[in-house]
Amino acid sequence: MISSDGLVDWKAPAVTMSACLVDVSDFPFDRQECPLKFGSWNHDGRHIDYFSKNDVGDLANLIRNAEWDVTKLVAKRSNPLYNGVPYPDVTFTIHMTRRSMFYVINMFLPCVLLAFVVGATFYLPPDCGEKISFGVAVLLSLAVFQLLVAETVPRSENIPAIGRFIFVSLALMALSLLSTAFVITLGDSVQDSKPVPDWARKVFLKYASKALLMGDQSKNKWEARLCNPPSKHVENGEIYSNGIPTDTKPKPTVYLPAKSILKTAASTKKQLECLLQIQGAVEEISGYLKKMDMVKTIHNDWKTLALVVDRIFLVLYLIASVITLVVTLLNVNGNK
Repeated sequence: MISSDGLVDWKAPAVTMSACLVDVSDFPFDRQECPLKFGSWNHDGRHIDYFSKNDVGDLANLIRNAEWDVTKLVAKRSNPLYNGVPYPDVTFTIHMTRRSMFYVINMFLPCVLLAFVVGATFYLPPDCGEKISFGVAVLLSLAVFQLLVAETVPRSENIPAIGRFIFVSLALMALSLLSTAFVITLGDSVQDSKPVPDWARKVFLKYASKALLMGDQSKNKWEARLCNPPSKHVENGEIYSNGIPTDTKPKPTVYLPAKSILKTAASTKKQLECLLQIQGAVEEISGYLKKMDMVKTIHNDWKTLALVVDRIFLVLYLIASVITLVVTLLNVNGNK
């Protein structure tokens, strides 16, 4: 339609397809800008001029898209010079925002939940056989989500936000598995029956356990249970040492015939030999029980130390995961 003043209104019955670069750095919370430039290379500005009636395009007839939401359409006229000749054009910039709810529910939230579920491995006892296998299973699950994200996101040289979060979460999970292996080794090893060092008992079993609300774990020290000095008490005028009476009072001398003395001496010698044998057996059994009790106590101390160290790793992992999630969301909001 050509008016008398030279205005041409061309309603082209055609569908124009165009491509624009997509930056997926903030996927699935990204916003894209797609510029469409209209102009003429055959005729310069002396023959044809281009302009837009309004600075904002009309979106009334826009067809709704399930993945993208077009927020605005901005029109801008420019008149660049090429070899001193003007070539006017109009650039329509389409501002689009991705509808991220689908990706948040099906990708982002499961990845976040898997990243925090790994923290449950730190609550398992150090001697639990499923401690490593549980962490490996969660690690493989997150790796599967990474493959899904790689297939969904358009190919680009930029790493999406969810991809960065998954990568950092995988690194933290790998570190958590290494720390779990260290804790299991620490708890199962008695360190050649050597007790927990005093500095480790003071730092981890006392101060660190109190800070983690686990109480003071340094009170049960195995050295205090070893051979205690014999206890003595007086009962009915007699002195008892570990339950055995020790009479220090002088007893009256009784004179017996020589024959009776020889029989008594022989009988006493046999009884003494039997008592010495019994005493040796009792001492051997007692020494073995004390040794087993000492080894058990040392092993319990190492297991307690492993539990405290495992709880420290849990706190560090949760802090790192929260920082990763917050930094990811802040970067996305900052780019918006």
